[in-house]
Amino acid sequence: MKPPRVNSQHCRSLAGKANPGLRQTGLTLLELMISLSLGLLLLTGIGTIYVGSNQTYRVQEQNARIQESGRYALDVIGRSLRQAGYWNIPLNPVAIQTAFSGTPVNGTDNATNGTAADTVTVQYDGGVGDRDCEGNIVAAAMVVQDAIQLDTADLELECDGNAEAGGPVVDPQPLLSNVEDLQFLYGIDTDAVSDQSANRYVAANNVANWGQVVSVRACVLIRSQDQGITTSAQNFINCPNALAGTGTLTAAGDSRLRRTFVATFNLRNRVTNLP
Repeated sequence: MKPPRVNSQHCRSLAGKANPGLRQTGLTLLELMISLSLGLLLLTGIGTIYVGSNQTYRVQEQNARIQESGRYALDVIGRSLRQAGYWNIPLNPVAIQTAFSGTPVNGTDNATNGTAADTVTVQYDGGVGDRDCEGNIVAAAMVVQDAIQLDTADLELECDGNAEAGGPVVDPQPLLSNVEDLQFLYGIDTDAVSDQSANRYVAANNVANWGQVVSVRACVLIRSQDQGITTSAQNFINCPNALAGTGTLTAAGDSRLRRTFVATFNLRNRVTNLP
């Protein structure tokens, strides 16, 4: 039996007709604008979260660096001050040395109102294997001198260590950056009968007798490395007000973060060997 013949003209006519189920449709202008608005709103939310998280991270990072710098600065200053007046006790029973021969501690007040950085200098007997604050090796029986100061131009905490007191002055060694202020007060024992306890704290220019100094109160002001850490100018307590115990705030002139660190150090080699 022969298969039925197919009319080719009829097939061509069917193929030429459009298939309603395969029609292509597009977006209207209103739908496109709504889609763009929703996408923009989503991107704005993600960007806001990212910027906020990044700013929080920057604040925490800079605050941690300030904390670390403040602790390090007070550790260096305290270590030097605790050595002030140390003297090697002679092993020879007939030795006549009974006290430290140098000047245990002295300092300078670089402004009457404490608006400029102060300096402090300590001296002590060096032992074999000891080093000054710059890392210079100290020979036995040498008087070591460490001077802590602030380079106000570069805002660097520096130490000028001379292995021999009165020796050649060398370039100070930078210890820490982003230090805006360095202030000291000296605790003096003014009792007629010394009880080895400070009766009051005064600036260096008000110390009449350095032999009465039994403690030192130090203050360092550390700032953040970067700008834009605070959203507005920060109010902070500067070193003069911190040492005075007042709550007066100072307005910062930029968007850096600042913090003041204060510590009191007992001159342990002085309180047991007062003049």
